[in-house]
Amino acid sequence: MTRVVARLGVLALALMVSVGAFAKPKSENLTLYHDATLNGVNIPAGEYVVKYDIQGSNAQVTFMQGRKQVATASGQVKTLNRKSDSSQVVLDTSNNMRAINEIDFGGKDTAISFESSATAAGK
Repeated sequence: MTRVVARLGVLALALMVSVGAFAKPKSENLTLYHDATLNGVNIPAGEYVVKYDIQGSNAQVTFMQGRKQVATASGQVKTLNRKSDSSQVVLDTSNNMRAINEIDFGGKDTAISFESSATAAGK
């Protein structure tokens, strides 16, 4: 009897791991109207595809311009009070810089926030 329970447990664990392995990263088109920084990397103003992969409350974000990876960073997933009307970037403009602090996705109540380098330095 314990062998059957152990086998079922192993099977359930294998299924959970395999489902997570097939999760596809999501992507959104985004326009930056001003140069900004993300994770210390300068991102020039322009059109980008933002790819993001959410694992629990963490997200890995990549800014792509064509096939070129421009910047990548880890962030925290947060739930907004209401769905965002359009995709938007929230900037931290302290220290005369424009650091990407948050990305809100249009039509969704999901956002990804980033700890700016200025905030990290103050900790």
